[in-house]
Amino acid sequence: MALISIIISLMLDHSFRNQHHWRDLSWFERYTLRIHNTLKTDNAWLKLAAVLVPILLVFALLQLALFDVSLGIFYFLFSIAVLFYCLGPNSLSNDIDAYLDARSLGDDDEALHYASLLTGRPASPSPDQQISDVTHAILSTVNERVFSVLFWFVLLGPLGAAMYHLITHMSKQDDAPASLRKAAAVIHAGMAWAPARLLAIGYALTGHFDGAVHAYQNRPHEEDIGLSNYDVLINTGMGALRDQECSDEISCIRSARSLVTRSILVWIAMLALLTLGGWLG
Repeated sequence: MALISIIISLMLDHSFRNQHHWRDLSWFERYTLRIHNTLKTDNAWLKLAAVLVPILLVFALLQLALFDVSLGIFYFLFSIAVLFYCLGPNSLSNDIDAYLDARSLGDDDEALHYASLLTGRPASPSPDQQISDVTHAILSTVNERVFSVLFWFVLLGPLGAAMYHLITHMSKQDDAPASLRKAAAVIHAGMAWAPARLLAIGYALTGHFDGAVHAYQNRPHEEDIGLSNYDVLINTGMGALRDQECSDEISCIRSARSLVTRSILVWIAMLALLTLGGWLG
C-alpha cells in the first residue's frame, strides 16, 4: 500500500504543482510562534517538543485509528493526502521547469528568482555561477524536498512524512527564534543522513558509477552532519554526471534533473520488488 500511495502522491504533486495554497504551512509558523511566546523557558529542546509532540500525536492516533477501518481504505486515502501535502508547498519539478523556461527565454530576472528558490539563498547573477549553484541545488534539494519524505513515509507511514516535513520547515523558518531553528536543524540533519546516502547510491547506479564512487571517496569529511549530507550528495552527484555532455547551460540542468529522477525511480522499483516479494511470500 505504501508503494501505491507514493506513486499516486507523486502523480498528484506533478498534476497540481501550481496549487501552492493547498500545501501552505503558514498555520504551522503561527502555531510555532504562539508556543514559543507562551512557554517561559530558554530551553529550545523543550519548546521544540512542545511544538511537535501534540501535532505528531494527532497524526499517530489517526494513523492507528484508520489502519484497520474498512479494509484500510481510509488509511490509504489518509496516507495519500499527508504525503501529497508533505511534498509541498512548492513542487521541485515546477521550480526547475520555471527556471529552465526563464533561461530559454533569456529572462534573467525570472531566472534569478527561481534560482534563489532552488538554492534557498540569493542566487548569483553570473550565468556560469548560477548554473553551477542550481545544479548543486537540484542534487541536494531533491533529498530534502522529495526523497527523505518518501523514506520516512516508508518507515513510519504518514507520521514519518509529517515529522520530517515539519522539522525541515522549522529548521528554515525565518521568523522562528534562532535557538529553535538550530535545534530543529540538528534533528533534520540526523533524519536526512540515511536518505542522503541511499540517494547517493542511486546517483552511482544510474550515472557514471566510477566517477560517483571516486568523488564519494575523495569528498571533504565534515564533522557537521548537515554539511556531510550536502557534500555526499553534491560530490557523488557531480561524479555521476561526469560522462554527461553539457553542450549548453540548459543541458547541464536537464542532466542533473534526469539523474535525480532516475535515482528516485530506482528506489521506487526496489520498493516494488520488496512489496511484490512480500505479497508472494
